[in-house]
Amino acid sequence: MKEIYTTLSQLQVVLAKMFAIEDEIKEIPMALADKEAVLQKTKITYLELHEKSERVKEELKSLRTRLDEAGVKRETCEKMMETITQAREFETLQKEIEEAKNAEQTLRKGLIAKEKFYDELNTKLTIQEEIMAQQTEEVEEETKVKDSQIAEKQAELDKIIAEKDELAKDFDQNLLFKFERIIRNKGGVGIVPVHGIVCEGCHMTLPAQFVNDVRRSTLNEDSSNEESDIHFCPYCSRVLFYEDSADDEHFDNLFTSEDEDEVGDESGEGSDFMGDSGFDDLDTI
Repeated sequence: MKEIYTTLSQLQVVLAKMFAIEDEIKEIPMALADKEAVLQKTKITYLELHEKSERVKEELKSLRTRLDEAGVKRETCEKMMETITQAREFETLQKEIEEAKNAEQTLRKGLIAKEKFYDELNTKLTIQEEIMAQQTEEVEEETKVKDSQIAEKQAELDKIIAEKDELAKDFDQNLLFKFERIIRNKGGVGIVPVHGIVCEGCHMTLPAQFVNDVRRSTLNEDSSNEESDIHFCPYCSRVLFYEDSADDEHFDNLFTSEDEDEVGDESGEGSDFMGDSGFDDLDTI
């Protein structure tokens, strides 16, 4: 089993790199997405200004037409004044001329104000066009950078995946699936040692018999990689292997006490140290 644990440790490093690169690939387009959102907002503003400019343009056309009509009407009435002989007709034409002059004056003022507004809109449109052109250029450049970075990271990821596949080619697929999920969920650490009776992943105290099983599995020369031969921490779900440490003496004393209790059980004395440990089902990943 030592070989299996060694392979899992190597696989842990590879998987951590693989997940890190995958996360980097996801993050690369984020800066571009922000710039694209800004560009889209600029385009919307530009379109709104353009639509408003077109409406004002039509209004200007209408004002000029009405102004021309008012001028023609005034001129026509003024010419008719030369042929008028009756005072009543003269008063009527005079009134029409005054109305035409007033209309011209009002329309001319409105036209001047509308032309000023139209010029302001066109100035804003020009500014928006320049901003939009600059942002479009930035987005295009950022897109090229993004594509290049993703291609580079993808090539790196492909190598890592090939390395992972080579390491895991003989692994039980269910075990591999669980181990990958552990690595992703546990910050890149999926296999940890047991020191004494403590899991070095979550620092929780483990039952002595369970630790003994882990130690026996670690020292076992059998190279089987079936899931049933691998022990998972019942608390943090990481794969466990036993590693010599300063806590071994404490563990040996503890387990020796358990052995003495078992002897007592055979003679009707002592107690069940483990009882119902509740760790039979370790498939909690």
